[in-house]
Amino acid sequence: MKAIQQAMSLPKNMMMALTSKDCEAEHVNEYGYKIKYPLYEANKLGAAYEQYGDQLICLQCIKEKQDALFSQKISDDAIEKEKNKRKNTMRYASVYSDQSIADAGFKNFEVMAVEEQLNKEKALKSVKHYKAKFKHEADEYFTTMLTGATGVGKSHLAMAILRNLNETLDVECVFVNVRRMLMMIKKSWNDPKYPYDQMYFIDLLSRVDFLVLDDLGNETGSDSEAKQWVKDILTEALEARQTKGTIVTSNYTRDQLTKMYSEDRAVNALISRLLKNTAPIVFKETNDKRVKLFDLDAPVEG
Repeated sequence: MKAIQQAMSLPKNMMMALTSKDCEAEHVNEYGYKIKYPLYEANKLGAAYEQYGDQLICLQCIKEKQDALFSQKISDDAIEKEKNKRKNTMRYASVYSDQSIADAGFKNFEVMAVEEQLNKEKALKSVKHYKAKFKHEADEYFTTMLTGATGVGKSHLAMAILRNLNETLDVECVFVNVRRMLMMIKKSWNDPKYPYDQMYFIDLLSRVDFLVLDDLGNETGSDSEAKQWVKDILTEALEARQTKGTIVTSNYTRDQLTKMYSEDRAVNALISRLLKNTAPIVFKETNDKRVKLFDLDAPVEG
């Protein structure tokens, strides 16, 4: 009697399309019980079901398929949104001392001497090794360390490596100038609402897949309290980066950096570990690219 009442309550076209056959697929209702659904003649259900021709169809099967496709789309959109969010970390969370580094890449790295060409080639090799390690989910990474005088292109090449990885892999990357980071943390001491505090940077540096620590060692001239905060951040971040890629630029050599942090045993151990497996890219002969001579004999403008 209940089945007859349900059938009588259907729209006219559905009553006409209803057959005495049940769908062979197993369906489960919201209470976990198996339930049978009837089959309908698709050609009697109207224009919305023309695609099924003369088939006998189960409306519940169609609904479940549509629900699954919708759920998959929602899931795919969420994944894509998360990917874009990760990709944008480099753009929105990086901290530069020179904003022009934000646009640095291999294509606009200026090569004027043999050393610069060789170092560019080393940086490209570094990218290949990082990609291979990421692909194979390596347990141990290496540190690319770019050293040399100020203005020779260390930060530019470091950013070029990072940009390439960010654009070609599903990874989260960030570029952080250590001294600039320290200035931002010090600002948070006097402004509780300022978001870029110690915990912010610990999370950021620990979380990303690939990190550039720019001008490491230059913060050691700061006051003792500030230096301790940097050491605390490095301790937390480097501890979390044992299986992640790190790129370091510095005016100091590996041995000099190790000595700088030697007074703090915990930090020194992590710095030593960071620099233990190092791929060096050294600028010895390149001059400061930022220095341009002005020709006083040139015609005076205006």
